[in-house]
Amino acid sequence: MSTQQTAGQEQHAIVTGGNVATDAVLPNGLTQAQQDGLDRALAYARELQQTVFKDILEEERQRSDEERKLPACTVNPGLLAGVDVRNLSVMSRLYVGSINFELTEEHIQRVFSEFGSVSSVSMAKDPATGRHKGFGFVEYDVPEAATLAMDVMNGMMVGGRQLKIGRPNNYNLAVTQGFPAPPEERIYVANVNEAISEEVLREIFAPFGEVKACVLSADIVTRKHRGWGFIEFAEPTPAEQAAMAMNGFSLGNLTLRVRKCVVGGPLGEGMAALGSLPPPSSEAVASNNVSQTTGPRPPQQVIDVAASINLSIGEAAGSAPLQPSSTPQVIQKTVASSPIVVLENVVGGRSEVDDELAADMEGEGSKCGAIAKVVVHFASQEEIQAAGGVEGSEVSIFLQFKEPASAVRAVKLFDGRWFAGRQVAASLFDIERYRVVTSADTMVYIPEASD
Repeated sequence: MSTQQTAGQEQHAIVTGGNVATDAVLPNGLTQAQQDGLDRALAYARELQQTVFKDILEEERQRSDEERKLPACTVNPGLLAGVDVRNLSVMSRLYVGSINFELTEEHIQRVFSEFGSVSSVSMAKDPATGRHKGFGFVEYDVPEAATLAMDVMNGMMVGGRQLKIGRPNNYNLAVTQGFPAPPEERIYVANVNEAISEEVLREIFAPFGEVKACVLSADIVTRKHRGWGFIEFAEPTPAEQAAMAMNGFSLGNLTLRVRKCVVGGPLGEGMAALGSLPPPSSEAVASNNVSQTTGPRPPQQVIDVAASINLSIGEAAGSAPLQPSSTPQVIQKTVASSPIVVLENVVGGRSEVDDELAADMEGEGSKCGAIAKVVVHFASQEEIQAAGGVEGSEVSIFLQFKEPASAVRAVKLFDGRWFAGRQVAASLFDIERYRVVTSADTMVYIPEASD
């Protein structure tokens, strides 16, 4: 045996009979003994991977897949297409500035809910005073809702201040490069009255062209739709025309919000998926009832929605519900001919009504044209129950104008305006139904100049 050491060598190898000893250093920096031990460990790990850990890993994979599985009634195309949730969240978020300091997060949720389901509202607060700083963020379930809200609400007067709507600082159009392209045949529809089914909505939009699909986002607890969804036509042109014509169209005392889509992907089953789901638990139903009573609600939910749809097409009292054959042209023509405007949510209840209320409403309404009569209507118990018993449904105020055109202007003036921290809902009301509803009312105000 001989040992030879040369310059630059930091290690030595012992060569015996042509074999490398176990303390020889290999190219990877390990000795032969260390390498042998590593090989044995890797072989053992591979064996465990195929035996003991196989079932554990399979269970973990199934659990992970289950967590990523979307509810059967999901109609969010981006989620169904597998788009990163964080990127969708950025696209669905808005900055809201110049907020009146008297408004709360609940007020903001009410104002912005007509464009789609609001998943969260956060307002920056001053730690010293506990009051918000006049700005915050609104996040929706889908990007289309955020885009609609920005188009409509930027510059809108709310609570005496002009809102400033924009995108958050982390918004970057680059995130949309990996999104599925939105189909040109598809439109987004929001603020759909809860009494309007998918079938009826399909028929309302059918005059524009062949409708291939109409799905509304479903609530698995209430078994009702959430007021927004998608309509897909057979061709792009009808979709474009429908988006232009139906955006702002009044249906069932709610103003439809319509626009072209932002993100593509599958549509899902919509309300049809509810049939395959088990009934909600009693705890979930109870929790939902509490949240509906005490939590934020849409600004126009105080309306008797089923009756209002009948009234919007000029049906007499006690007539049959709205049928799918009704077209937008028929509805719009009849609504525009009514000289009656109903104001909802002006006050919270009877205790808030004073002798000056009718005169005050006449003073505001007369800016739109001559008023023949103002009626403060106290709803019956049946009417309150039909409206869901929500706050603001106990008292309605009817303005009877001398000209239908004045009533149309009044709806634009009053609808969505804020009075004493309450957002008023205004809509045209069928004149025959008005005569029946107010026949027993005694709180009637007739302007002195009226004939």
